[in-house]
Amino acid sequence: MAKRLYRNSHLGFEWGGLCASFASLWIGLLAVVGPAGGIALEDDLGFVVKLDTLPERIVSLAPSNTELLFALGLGEKLVGVTEFCNYPEAAAAIEKVAGYSSLNTEKILAVKPDLVVAARGNDLEGLGTLRHMGLPVFALDIQSVEQMGGAVDRLGRLTGVEPRAQVLKEAWEVRLAQVKAVVDSLAARPGVMWGYWGETVYTAGEGSMIDDVIHLAGGVNVGRAAPGIWPLVSLETVVSWAPEVIITTYLPGSSDPNALELEIKRLREVDGWKSLPAVRNGRIYYLESDWLMRPGPRLLDALEYLAVLLHPEAFKKP
Repeated sequence: MAKRLYRNSHLGFEWGGLCASFASLWIGLLAVVGPAGGIALEDDLGFVVKLDTLPERIVSLAPSNTELLFALGLGEKLVGVTEFCNYPEAAAAIEKVAGYSSLNTEKILAVKPDLVVAARGNDLEGLGTLRHMGLPVFALDIQSVEQMGGAVDRLGRLTGVEPRAQVLKEAWEVRLAQVKAVVDSLAARPGVMWGYWGETVYTAGEGSMIDDVIHLAGGVNVGRAAPGIWPLVSLETVVSWAPEVIITTYLPGSSDPNALELEIKRLREVDGWKSLPAVRNGRIYYLESDWLMRPGPRLLDALEYLAVLLHPEAFKKP
């Protein structure tokens, strides 16, 4: 039977006594603390950001950055975010100074930040302009669940909240270890495809964050067979992959609680799609896109949900 995950759902896991330690995942990280308490860190674009004092006015240029900064208890220091920063609810009240790939330099300067937290997907020319104007810009490029630990560690050091960052990182590591402990004991992994269905299918390939989540949750990402991180493939290709599970983050008419069941019923009548094991067996799942596609705290929620969907018999649920 088709299952759908809702934005405000929460799922707990009943494991005990599991803990894990992970080696540092960031390579070539530069961190120099000066004699006056200043700090210099190299970001994911290779720029060294130097701060003489702790930032009090922060701009976030990605929804995932905003979620990470709130998780670190820095929400009150945020003076600018993007128009797509919709979580937590408090982000709605913060000045909107950017889109995602587009930046409004005038608005960013107007809020007088002493730190701009950017992402690789931002307009690189715009980031260069901000740097030229003397603003410290620290960019993140998180492509896996485990890399979030390094990102939150560096943000904690830049902003002076290292103890909270350490607690947050260790909590994520424990949750990740719990999923891994169960997944590593499994004898089989189903073939999984994430994407939007149509005549041409947009999916996630090797090296994408979604590919990482599928692997950690105990699936085999069939999209790895296509070249590129975000390949476009034909329906014939999808049929040849024969995915046992399909995950989507877009669903027409998603406000209807029966939308997914109706869509599966429709696909069972469409040539090509009706032959897929995932369609025949009703194993198409809708997962909130903000959970799965943002490298922020809720990515761990997406991982746990997906692990249960792929292996319900292996995970205990309350």
